[in-house]
Amino acid sequence: MSVLQTARNGSAEPLAALATILRGVHPIERLRYVARATHVPADVLARETAMALADFVGDDAGLLIACRRILDRQASSGPLVWLVAHILGSPNQRKALWDAVELLEEDQTYAALAYSLPDDATVAAVGWTDAISTLARKRGDLGFVIVDTDGSAEYEIDRWVDDGAQITTVDAEATAQGLFDATHLLVHFDALGPKHGLGPLGSFGAAAVARHLNMPVWGLASTGVALGERMYAGLTGRWNAKAREPRYLRTQEEIPVVLIDQVATTAGLMDTERAVAAGGCPIVPELF
Repeated sequence: MSVLQTARNGSAEPLAALATILRGVHPIERLRYVARATHVPADVLARETAMALADFVGDDAGLLIACRRILDRQASSGPLVWLVAHILGSPNQRKALWDAVELLEEDQTYAALAYSLPDDATVAAVGWTDAISTLARKRGDLGFVIVDTDGSAEYEIDRWVDDGAQITTVDAEATAQGLFDATHLLVHFDALGPKHGLGPLGSFGAAAVARHLNMPVWGLASTGVALGERMYAGLTGRWNAKAREPRYLRTQEEIPVVLIDQVATTAGLMDTERAVAAGGCPIVPELF
């Protein structure tokens, strides 16, 4: 288990715990800790990345190498691409770094999603996400259908959800049948571009079934997830280059945005084109 996982699982204040763990650690070692992190919320990962990169501000060559190293190990993270692009594309790199982190930490996407869903909706999703945890806590009237792709759903339900919540879990092969009991499909994106988005494996099929059933399909793109075409292409190019498995054995896949009706963002629901345009990621070709 990584340092970041330990802090997340063992403390209600992961940022404070991480600050204690990493205080006094050499910048290169801090960078390695962050690069190896897995299953960490985007805002926590971005904050720790910023702390690691702050040591390199003023050393342009060192900063670029550090940014590339992070992205090599976290190849599917739109928010990290967004963060390092803001740093490298600014004349005041230190200010840009912490301004970007502040925007990530103030993200209101989950709150906007909870507000937008109609009463008594039943939300389907592929895999358990932090968004589902938030919805289950904020909206007691909602039901959920979770396609359990990795066997973790029951653990997450026991950990985050009160008894009495209306949650059904189905195996991946039962996705189509499970969607008959839902009113909305939620697709979590790790990165979103103008034509495709990167999300959990199984999302493409679920979205296609939902479209056939005339069910609303909502994408979820928190701050930093939506990238312009050039930066999204750079991210997916690196993701494909780093992958050691064929597409059908990966944990993520690309989903055509034509299957997405609306995207939940920190500013509310909007179509994919607007969400990508509002992402605000600078173009920094040297990252790729």
